[in-house]
Amino acid sequence: MPEVVITCDWTMMSNHHGKEFLGFGTTTPPYLLPERVYKSLFYPTMPVDEHGYPQQAPYGMRKIEASLLDAGVDARIVHPSYLDRYMPGEAKLLMISGHDYFGLNPPSSTFGGVMRKETMNCTNFKRMMTQPHVIEARKQGMKIIAGGPCAWQIAPPTQMRLPWIGEFVSSFGGLDCVVEGEADIYVRELVQKALKDEFLPPHVILPPKSAPKVEEISSIRYPSVNGLIEIGRGCCRGCSFCSVTQRPTRWYPLSKVEEELKINAAIGIKKGILHSDDVFFYGSPNVMPHEEKLLPLLKLAKRYYKQVGWSHVAVASLMTKPNLIPKCAEVLLDENQTWWGVEIGVETGSPKMITKAMPGKVAPFKASQWPELVVQAAGLLNDNHVYPACTFIVGLPQETEDDVLKTIELIDDLWDFRAILVPMFFVPLGHLKTKDWFSRSMLSDVQVELLKRALTHGLRQSPQMLKEFFDMEGRNTRIYRAAFRGFIAFLDWVAKSNGLWSEPKGVAPSLESPLAHPDRMPLPTIPLRE
Repeated sequence: MPEVVITCDWTMMSNHHGKEFLGFGTTTPPYLLPERVYKSLFYPTMPVDEHGYPQQAPYGMRKIEASLLDAGVDARIVHPSYLDRYMPGEAKLLMISGHDYFGLNPPSSTFGGVMRKETMNCTNFKRMMTQPHVIEARKQGMKIIAGGPCAWQIAPPTQMRLPWIGEFVSSFGGLDCVVEGEADIYVRELVQKALKDEFLPPHVILPPKSAPKVEEISSIRYPSVNGLIEIGRGCCRGCSFCSVTQRPTRWYPLSKVEEELKINAAIGIKKGILHSDDVFFYGSPNVMPHEEKLLPLLKLAKRYYKQVGWSHVAVASLMTKPNLIPKCAEVLLDENQTWWGVEIGVETGSPKMITKAMPGKVAPFKASQWPELVVQAAGLLNDNHVYPACTFIVGLPQETEDDVLKTIELIDDLWDFRAILVPMFFVPLGHLKTKDWFSRSMLSDVQVELLKRALTHGLRQSPQMLKEFFDMEGRNTRIYRAAFRGFIAFLDWVAKSNGLWSEPKGVAPSLESPLAHPDRMPLPTIPLRE
């Protein structure tokens, strides 16, 4: 029995029907329909073994688990429904992680704010931490350490800023320590102190200079959710609203990547995701992609997975070497894979906001070229069967009505782009962490119109994209496809019934033509910035 138990809430401890993007559904409140319907759609139960160890677990948690195991610590990830087997009594330390404990991150803050309801990820985290056996174990002296990408939400400064979080933390007996940053190395020292009942610092912020080197990062021992594996860390873009860009860029060698691919493939995972803040930059020390590094990575991934997706890519990255995307498609697309997905941060349609908040995002191009770059990249992606989720930020500090109008114009230019456009309220992170959250009460009429336009775009594109999204054969796939088709029809009805439908003037009703076609939109020849 492990003395160190690592866990997260039910919305994270799921493989989302093998479709990572469906995990975004857990960032919404249950709207009109019962919560159990949303659970069946977005976070089905993860299978476990006789010990309550999940078949797959979130990748970041697997990294911490591996680091502790490598250090000789008796630690394992346990499904939240099986915590009662280990506490009170067996577990001396509970480690919790999450992407969004209280629904404060985008897009949870947007969906929850608009609907004025608690999001499912927040509700489930609260349920997990207030289980009777967790509270009783805490009373008997079990220590609790919190970490993960959203550790800042539960840290003492945020508890002071948002007293209701402090009240909730008190309801389950409090925390011993909250850790922010890359804790691969530090976690070993911290856990040893906890097990020896030594003093733990209430709040630790690990600076970028303490980030581990590649050779210091443990490889996962057990499978990760949806076969996601890391290929590198850090980002050189320097966007002011992002915390990741403060960390140094490091790339895993192919041997380390393969080591983790084997772990997932061994249990029969056939679809996986390559994760970094810009997959297109794999192996590059700057903002220019390295074809000789990227293509071997993709070929390696296809040796173990039948289908390979990317976590993130940047518009400017794609446009520095647009001819590289077709070469990637040649590697990835075959009889087992007809498309791939990726998340792209578009953020704004305003060159002025690019200059103010994210000048590095457009490098090596000029900020004035941003809208054109986005449209050209959209055509390039769809022509090569890439269907992304594109995020936009609503309420950036210093944003004006003209900036919002330019974003709406960009959405209109992307009207036939097969993608999901996700507007997200500004959240104070990175260099802007002292700013205030953007909320529903701050929405202007033009910002409301932006939300409506993005929603309409998504509802219009979703039926077409579903055909490829659920691209595997089988009875369950047909059931899921039918269920999501019905769910989209439900949202379509809600939008049209409540005045939330918004289309650009003169929109064509047909979706048969792709946004970009070689005959009418050649590959871009946008000049590089001098």
